[in-house]
Amino acid sequence: MRMVCVNRHSGQIRTLFLDWSVRPVGLKEIWTFKWSSFFDTAGRWTKAGGVRPED
Repeated sequence: MRMVCVNRHSGQIRTLFLDWSVRPVGLKEIWTFKWSSFFDTAGRWTKAGGVRPED
């Protein structure tokens, strides 16, 4: 199964962090978070992976 992200909320979702803070997070920003030790934060859809804002 591929990772999929659907734009249903104007390009943002509200995210709860472990310090109990909540803030809107852009859909493209989701891929920059280190969700686990195995998750590649320099993947194809990140700035480190070479994606541009117009992509």
